[in-house]
Amino acid sequence: MTAAPERAAHAVLLAALGTVSDPDRIAEQLRTALDPVRTEDRHDATVAVLRAARPATAEWLRAHGLPGADATASVADVDRKLARYGLDGTGLGWFCAVLSGRVVQIGRLQYELGDRTASGDPAWGVHVPETGPLDPAACDRSFAAAPDLLRALSPAHSAKRWRCRSWLLDPGLPEVLGAGSNTVRFARRFHLDPPGPDDATEGDASVVKFVLRPGAGPGAGRLVDAVRERLASGGHWTARTGTAPVAVG
Repeated sequence: MTAAPERAAHAVLLAALGTVSDPDRIAEQLRTALDPVRTEDRHDATVAVLRAARPATAEWLRAHGLPGADATASVADVDRKLARYGLDGTGLGWFCAVLSGRVVQIGRLQYELGDRTASGDPAWGVHVPETGPLDPAACDRSFAAAPDLLRALSPAHSAKRWRCRSWLLDPGLPEVLGAGSNTVRFARRFHLDPPGPDDATEGDASVVKFVLRPGAGPGAGRLVDAVRERLASGGHWTARTGTAPVAVG
């Protein structure tokens, strides 16, 4: 960091490490720190700050019990999201969640500290990084290893429930992919909350972003074809919320 605004923005991320703060609040602080940067340079300055924060985040995660490979995988999400969706397509809040240690990767899955169920009970959020198939055995290993590691990272945010909010939990996916698909088997781990008013809006936006991203051609698979067909016919995909109990070790 050479320019004062970038140093100030970097300090915002360092101060947020391990706090499990609201990532949107951290993002606003980061934007404020970068306000002095010329508008045309602000995007590149923001990306530079995010990338510069990766080593400190990985070091903090390792120091608080996360295995080295998982710490490295956690911060790798910064470059993965920048490459796939860009800064604006991802949202600055997500990057702040990763770089503050609120969202970490453990094996196949990502987990978010400080989440809550619809009833307000503490929960550990579950996210699926874009790192290949959702192999059930790999997911089993991740869920088994995560509780002890998450408690070590933030004892104050221990939880008894997993919570996942995703288009992957759309109830129509078994019809498209088959009951034995990895995605459907992942979704069956969760008990769905009642539908909400924003499910279709969020679900449609999610499948366009995650499934119909640039480079997915007409023959890219059953899911891509099914997404296109449903949207073209006026139908919707839904983002649903599901929860599951954390196994007692």
